[in-house]
Amino acid sequence: MPVNQQGVALIVVLLFLILITLAGAIAVRNSTTDLKLATSEQADTLLLNTADNTNKSIEQTINIDSSNAQALARKSIALGKAGMFGYFMNIGGEENRGDQIVFCYRPRANYFFRMSEATVIDPSGGSKLTTGSTSTGGFCRTSKAEDFSSARNNVMTQVAITRPTSAMVASRPFEFVDTQRTVNTEDNTSSTPNFRLYSTSFLPGLTQAKESDILDCLKKPNQNAADYGFAGKDDDDNDITLYYDETMTQCLANLGVPAKTLIEDVKLENLLTSEKCLDYGKGTASNSFSDECQDLLNITATGAPK
Repeated sequence: MPVNQQGVALIVVLLFLILITLAGAIAVRNSTTDLKLATSEQADTLLLNTADNTNKSIEQTINIDSSNAQALARKSIALGKAGMFGYFMNIGGEENRGDQIVFCYRPRANYFFRMSEATVIDPSGGSKLTTGSTSTGGFCRTSKAEDFSSARNNVMTQVAITRPTSAMVASRPFEFVDTQRTVNTEDNTSSTPNFRLYSTSFLPGLTQAKESDILDCLKKPNQNAADYGFAGKDDDDNDITLYYDETMTQCLANLGVPAKTLIEDVKLENLLTSEKCLDYGKGTASNSFSDECQDLLNITATGAPK
């Protein structure tokens, strides 16, 4: 074979090798892109489901089975003076409206909520100590396995509960007062308080961000960042008030941490139940009160005081 023909064959072979290499590179690139898209969709679904389950768990804490002693205890804590809802109704009344109770959701723990492991933040960005110790704070820590929502240690959820101020809630007069209930400003059960829940789920394992940087993000407002201030210093070391320039989710996004915040407005309603004991002015056929009426009125079956 002439030398020039051997050179042509070599060039053709090299061209085929280049084409095969390019085809392989394009295939690998498309496969990598498809994998990233699938991972992003899975992460988004996981975050949404986790945040939604958190809000459902809070709802179930109130709407419990009365026969479950442990559930009743959790409800009592939630509505007590140092509870996630009771704080806004029992201590300070209107003065606490606008505060936020922040805590890390730990479904694997043997308790649902403890004020000693929460942080109360006032509208100005300052922290309040209500009870117990705040050494651990109410913020999720990526170095603590118990702060993850599942045993896979992949997703965390931080919760913030607030009772919006009157200016934040547009309502009609007496809209949140139950029917058949006497209005009493000293009785918080005479109204239907409105609450706002922020559940932020995030995946710290999908980023190389440090725990301290993530913690700084978790301390930022859930929305309307510019409305919240915090103490700072100017160039002359004078005390001034600084304002946040981004929300929690925006901060996490800038760190590359996938996150999703679910916001829900809820009402804490007092359901009124009645038990008919006797028709007015009449007795009963059996001349005795039912067990429910005896417990309600603290009387015997014949109507005598116990």
